[in-house]
Amino acid sequence: MKKLRLIGVCVLVFAGVFFPVLGTQAETAPELGDLNGDGAFSAADAAVMLRLGGTDALSADERPDCDLTQNGTIDATDARAALLYACGGIDDLVKFSERVSSGLCDETLFDRFSYTGVQDDLNGNYRSENVSVTIESGHVFDSDYYLADVYVQDIACITNVFARDEFLGKVESVEDIFGRCEGGIVGVNGDFYSLHVYGPVVRNGVVYADQVADNWDIAVLRANGELVTFDYGTLTQETLFALSPYQTWVFGPSLLDEDGHAKTYFRSSVKPANPRTVLGYYEPGHYALMVVDGRTSQSEGVTMDQLAEFCEELGFAVAYNLDGGRSSVMVSQSGPIDAPYLGGRSCSDCLAVRELPTE
Repeated sequence: MKKLRLIGVCVLVFAGVFFPVLGTQAETAPELGDLNGDGAFSAADAAVMLRLGGTDALSADERPDCDLTQNGTIDATDARAALLYACGGIDDLVKFSERVSSGLCDETLFDRFSYTGVQDDLNGNYRSENVSVTIESGHVFDSDYYLADVYVQDIACITNVFARDEFLGKVESVEDIFGRCEGGIVGVNGDFYSLHVYGPVVRNGVVYADQVADNWDIAVLRANGELVTFDYGTLTQETLFALSPYQTWVFGPSLLDEDGHAKTYFRSSVKPANPRTVLGYYEPGHYALMVVDGRTSQSEGVTMDQLAEFCEELGFAVAYNLDGGRSSVMVSQSGPIDAPYLGGRSCSDCLAVRELPTE
């Protein structure tokens, strides 16, 4: 009885696309992204992508293995990714493609992240395939500021932590609240919601208070990563829940108009120079947390007008003022990043950036 002889079939799988390669030896299978036929995916192939990408000569339909960002087009961004792979900055192209194509950030921002392990200095500077945080500092309007430039691929990386881990829990320091944030990287004080539970209070997608205050500017972080603000009296409950809110804050004021320019009128009684905390937004997946120290000889603090002006200068599309004064604190795993006035005060909530939780 003759034994059946199997003709070797190698199936190359890339992001859900199958390429059958007939032959008796697996070594005959082409390398992912190999455009020059040398059997390897290298900087030379990146050059071909850069030269031919976006033309009929190199289409994602015919060479989906070269569409590294999985957006249906082979372009300069794919060439950049190919170069990063060639330099050892990407270990697994399939995993890379899945992460980039499913994340909040625009694909062109892929190089803000790390694909070869976590980089963490415990002082707020952090990179993984899910999160990137860079701490910057400087001096503006005779005041010290600290800014966390934040990129996240999943909205779950932007989280709220309640004092005592419970809604309306007893207040405690921002450092203590942040210390209970699993995977926490950097955090700032929130809006001290417990002083005025006017609503809405939506945190991490859970609705704690659904009424909508009329006399406060309101910020809404949507589940799709977009941050939007509403001037007092303009947000309705129907509009709120149509936005699929993930986080809300009731404090303010909002600092920029719809064109990203500094406002000159603010619904606030705290306009003189003070310590400040701000949530900034560039685009889905790209945010900023900022504190400005104040009330000291080293750092005076900024007026609301100055704060809005600086937010415009930083290029935020949206900027929202959170609780300030002694509440303004920025912390990392190593402790406070700024120099909070009188050491800060106990608060009811912390806005934190964390590593993506594991299921």
